[in-house]
Amino acid sequence: MAAATVIAVEVKLLPPLNNTAGRQRVKLDLAPGSDLQGVLEALLAKFPGPKFRLHLYDTEGRLVPAWCAFVNRKPVPLRTEAGLSHPVADGDEISFLLNLAGG
Repeated sequence: MAAATVIAVEVKLLPPLNNTAGRQRVKLDLAPGSDLQGVLEALLAKFPGPKFRLHLYDTEGRLVPAWCAFVNRKPVPLRTEAGLSHPVADGDEISFLLNLAGG
């Protein structure tokens, strides 16, 4: 059996990403062995406008620390390199949630 040349993941876009992208879900084809950093890069390639990038990264190019990912509904904090290098697999459902507090 030949190895897969791409893996397909589905990303659920929650606010504010869905507002900027104009949709709530997007399918991405990634290279085998991809991680959450690769998912973010693929999203930026799919939605190249500056607004989408500004939701994810600060003006210094750092991921906004309030973002958390969910891979198949399991939380993956993105504040560390280990979170960004979390592997993704064919068929995974990934969501990005902006954790905000206030009242």
